[in-house]
Amino acid sequence: MTRFITFAASLLLATVSGILVSHGYAEESKFGTPKGDEGTRIFKATEHPYYSGEFHLKGDRATLVGSMEDTAPWDHLDYAGKHLNPVKGTIEIEVNELANTGLVMAEFVEGADRYRIVFDRFTQRAPFQDGGIATRIYEHGDSNNGDPLYPKTWLYLGGWGTATMYKNDQVLYKDYDAHLMVMERSRDPKTHEVRYPVKRTLPGGETDPAGMEIDLWVRSKEQNTNNFPPFETFVHLCWEEVTWR
Repeated sequence: MTRFITFAASLLLATVSGILVSHGYAEESKFGTPKGDEGTRIFKATEHPYYSGEFHLKGDRATLVGSMEDTAPWDHLDYAGKHLNPVKGTIEIEVNELANTGLVMAEFVEGADRYRIVFDRFTQRAPFQDGGIATRIYEHGDSNNGDPLYPKTWLYLGGWGTATMYKNDQVLYKDYDAHLMVMERSRDPKTHEVRYPVKRTLPGGETDPAGMEIDLWVRSKEQNTNNFPPFETFVHLCWEEVTWR
């Protein structure tokens, strides 16, 4: 009560004098104000004392880049947005980033066929992947994390490991490399173009932080330089609506 009365008196005095002074300023940096040289840096998730590591997300409005029936040569990154295939399907993400465990389940329909991707084995192949599931990092582009095949983007959540893909409940691709990105929006919402690569005029990547999407890649180890990216198999799905649960 004494603290409240003191604060109320201070607020009244400041108002009467015509100057409104923040109480948080008097107690420097206590509530949301950067401390010392802290600036506006992004804290690691583990620097938050109540970080659970648990992510529960769902993606809707699915797009398949290209088609499951494509024959080489194909382009399954499609920066120009000319070969996008809206499909009926969702993705559900239930993972623990601290334990590097959980399940990513994606399902979609193309034509008369039903596909399901089960991504539940997460492994680290580079330090930034933090055991196989990571959060709050930059990847791709000129970030020096991952390959430069896609624009530099902020990952709210990233996953790396292996997945199995089913076609009409039969195994289609077993233990293929998989990569999950809950990321900034990469495509222009009107033209569907990924503006990449371009001559960089600003230090950020070519994504739009005002939007969010989920991307999932499943790819073979076998190479095929006639394709882009140069893999024998590269399945690329994107969900434009992201729900945190």
